[in-house]
This record gives sequence, C-alpha cells and structure tokens, in this order.
Amino acid sequence: MDNGSTWKRVFFGVVFSVLTILCWCPIGYGAYGAVSRIWGMPNWAVTALSIGVVMFVLEAIYLFATDLTLDDEQLPSVIKSIREDIQ
Repeated sequence: MDNGSTWKRVFFGVVFSVLTILCWCPIGYGAYGAVSRIWGMPNWAVTALSIGVVMFVLEAIYLFATDLTLDDEQLPSVIKSIREDIQ
C-alpha cells in the first residue's frame, strides 16, 4: 500500500467518523427549551439531515472516484483469502 492510499484511507475514516458522530448523536448542537424550526422541521433535524447529505456525497466519492474500492479482477483473490481464513 503506497503512502497516498494510506492518507486517503485515514482522511476518509476521520471524516466519516466525525460526521457519523454528529449525525447520530446531536448533543453538540442540541438545546433545551423551545426548538426553532426550519421548513417545519426542528433545527437539529435539519442539521443532522445536512450532515447526512454530506456523508452521502463523501461515500459516493469514496466508492466511485478513488482507487480504494475493489475491482472485479481482485474479487477472486479476496474470496480465496477469506475462504482460507475461515478454514
């Protein structure tokens, strides 16, 4: 694995982790009392939805625009190594 690929993995891992925490645990942008609304939704829900949209775009980039995903040619060797590990 080359150094560029390692940095891509670390970058995407960190970004996905931070966005996942912000999306599924909105403690950092929550508040007590009356909730302000945007388009009829609570403010925190709009924030979580926005973070989810950013995560979707980043995941699409990760899957289709980087060299980190598997090619069809690599699949037989991956299956073979999994089978060897199981046995």
